Amino acid sequence: MKFFITGERNVGKSYLVERIKPVVKYRGFETRFDNDLENLYMNFYEGDSLLIGTRERGRLRIVEEGFLFATKLLGSLDIPNDNLLIMDEIGFLEEDSPEFQQAVVSSLRRAKHCLCVLRKGNFSFIGHLKASMGVGSIEITPENREEVYSRIVREI
Repeated sequence: MKFFITGERNVGKSYLVERIKPVVKYRGFETRFDNDLENLYMNFYEGDSLLIGTRERGRLRIVEEGFLFATKLLGSLDIPNDNLLIMDEIGFLEEDSPEFQQAVVSSLRRAKHCLCVLRKGNFSFIGHLKASMGVGSIEITPENREEVYSRIVREI
């Protein structure tokens, strides 16, 4: 089963992922800012942490070297059928890395089960991703968080 979730900032998308991780075997990555919110890292659960974005004059800019290395890691990631592929989160920086976009699509096709967190907004890659996978996204709200959690755990 493949789940794509989205929602407003701070609604609990990553929290939902953190609640699911203890009950499944998983592979993949999470993106997190440093404490100063200046640098964005892609942390692979298998150990690598890559700088993929940095703020310049208040705007987040892509770090191409980080995305290129992430492309290699994701492209070679072994995803056994009994593992959940987690990608937390796909956002707007991916718009500037066609190679990483291809690695995302390829890994989603290789995975039997996935949980992909998508940044809310009008982004061409996210639109393409949902269309190419033939799925819509579930919008997380404070009112449906528990229901979505239960559904994902039950179906995976």
